[in-house]
Amino acid sequence: MKAIKYTLFISIAVVMHSLPFGEGWGGVYAQKVLKDTMLHVVKSFQPTIADAYKMNEMPVVKDSVPPIPQLSYSINPKKINTAFVVEPLKPAKMQGEPLTKLYNSLVKVGAGNYNTPYAEIFYNNLRSKEMSYGTHLKHLSSQSTLDGGGYSGFSDNEIGLYGKKFLRKHTVTANLDYTRSVVHYYGYNTSLNTVIDNDIIKQIYGKIGGDVSLQSHFTDSVQPNYLFNLKYYNLSDNYNTSENYVNATGEASAYYEKQLIHVPLNIDYYNNQSYKDTGYTTIVTLAPYMLSSGEKWNTRIGIGLTTDAEKDQKTRFLFYPNIDFNYNVLENIIVPYAGISGGLKKNSLLSLTGENPFLVPGPSLKNTNEKWQVYAGVKGSISKNVSYNARTYYSKLENMYFFINDDHDIFRKGFNTLYDDATLWNVHGELQFQYNEKIKVLAKGDYNKYSMTYEASPWMRPLWQTTLSANYNLKNKIIVIADIFVYGKRDAKIYATDPLDPNVSVSTSIELKTLFDANLGLEYRYSKKLSGFINFNNLGFSRYGLYNNYNTQRFNFLLGVSMAF
Repeated sequence: MKAIKYTLFISIAVVMHSLPFGEGWGGVYAQKVLKDTMLHVVKSFQPTIADAYKMNEMPVVKDSVPPIPQLSYSINPKKINTAFVVEPLKPAKMQGEPLTKLYNSLVKVGAGNYNTPYAEIFYNNLRSKEMSYGTHLKHLSSQSTLDGGGYSGFSDNEIGLYGKKFLRKHTVTANLDYTRSVVHYYGYNTSLNTVIDNDIIKQIYGKIGGDVSLQSHFTDSVQPNYLFNLKYYNLSDNYNTSENYVNATGEASAYYEKQLIHVPLNIDYYNNQSYKDTGYTTIVTLAPYMLSSGEKWNTRIGIGLTTDAEKDQKTRFLFYPNIDFNYNVLENIIVPYAGISGGLKKNSLLSLTGENPFLVPGPSLKNTNEKWQVYAGVKGSISKNVSYNARTYYSKLENMYFFINDDHDIFRKGFNTLYDDATLWNVHGELQFQYNEKIKVLAKGDYNKYSMTYEASPWMRPLWQTTLSANYNLKNKIIVIADIFVYGKRDAKIYATDPLDPNVSVSTSIELKTLFDANLGLEYRYSKKLSGFINFNNLGFSRYGLYNNYNTQRFNFLLGVSMAF
C-alpha cells in the first residue's frame, strides 16, 4: 500500500512540475526541463473478470392505448368588450349572357325558274316588357304550263298584323290577317279542248279574319288561371262560295289537392253559302280533364261532351272518352303509354281547300265523327342524342272524307268530296338524332290499313309513307336543310264513258305511281344582317301528282337574299 501511495505522489508531482506556472499566472511562462524520473512497479498486473448475475425480470407487454386520464376543470367566464362595425353588403346580381341585338325589320327577296318571284317582309318592335307588335307581308307566285295539262300558274299573298300587351297578371293578344290565293284548274282533259281561257279555270280564295284573347298568368297554385278567345274569319272565292266562321273559347285550370283540373269550353259556328245551297253548323264541346302524376307515371282522365247541330239534320249529342297513361320504366329509356280518345271534326271550306285547293266551288261539307281511337306505344331515349317513338292505333270513323275527280264538269278539271264510314289501323314510327344545335335528323314512317263500308278504296290516300328530314348548322354560318319523302300506293276514282251507252259515265279506279321527292335548302350567313339562300325542289326530276291529273313542276329552284336592319 505504501508503494502505491508513493507512486501516486510521484505522478502528481511530475504533472504539477510540468504545468506552466509563472508569476501571478498572468505573466510570461518560463519553460522548464523535465528531469528523468524512475518508476518502480512492485507488483505485476493481474486481470480479473467480475461475476455474472442473472436478470430475473420477466417481460411485460404494455397496452398501446393508454387509459384516458380523468380531468377535472372549471371555466370562469369573463366578458370581453369589443368594438364591431357592420358594413353593408352589395346585393347579388345574376351574371348572364349579354342580350343579343335585335333588329326591327327582315326583308327576303328572291326568284326562281318558272317565272317565280318571291318577297317577304317582317317588321317587329324591339325588346320590350310592356308590349310586342309587328306585321308580316308575303308574295310568292309562279307561271308555268305543264305537259298534258293547262296553265298552272299560282300566287300566294298575305298581310298580317299582330300585337301583345303584357299586363301584371294577364296578356292581351290581337291578330288581324288577310290572305289571297290564286290557283288554276289545270288538270283538265286537254284532248277535249286545247284552248281554254285562263280566266275560266281561275280560282281565287280570299280570307280576312282576326282574333282577340285574354290569358291570365297567376303563379299561385291556389289561384285558377283562365283563357278567353274570340275568333272570326270570312272565306270567299270567285264562284260566289263563302264561309263565315265564329269561334268562342274559354278554359279554366286550377289545382285540386295535387291534381290539375282543366275545363275547356269551345263553341264553333259555320255559315256556308254557295250557288247550290246555304247551310250552317253549330258545334259545342265541353271536355273537362284531370292531370295527375307520380314519381314515374303520368295520367290524363277526362270526357268530351259535344252537341252537333246542322241545318236540316237532327241535333246529335255525342260522348267521347279521354284517357291517357304513361309509365317511366327505365329512366326515360323505356316509357310505354296507352289511351283512348275521340272527337268531332268540322270539315270546313277553309280546311278542305287548304289541303286541296282544286276543289270544285261549293263542295259537299260534312263533319267527321271519330267515335273512338284506341292507341298504345312506347317512347324514350336510347342515348342523350337518340330518341324514338313507336305507336299504333285503331279508330272508328264516321263520314271520313276523300277526294275524287268531279264528274259534273265536262272537262273534269276539279275535285269533289266523298264521304264514307271506315275503320283505320295505323302503325307509326319515329327515330330522331340530335347533336346539340348542330345536327338534327328525323326519320318517320306510317302504315295505314283501311276497311271501307261502301267504297272500294280510300281514294287518293296513301297506304304507307316515309319521310327523312335533316338539318345541319355549321357555326351559324352555313345552314343546310334536306327532306326526302315517299308516298306508296294510292288509288284514284275516275269516271269513264260506259261502252254500252255513250251518254252514261261509270266509275272505275286507277292506281297512281309511287311518289318520290327530295328537296335541299342552303343558306350562307355572311353577317348577322346579310345572308343568301337557295332552295332546290323536286331533285328527283319527276312529274308526280298528289292528286290525279295534277302533276307538280319538275326540278325548280329559288335563289335569294335576306337582310335585317
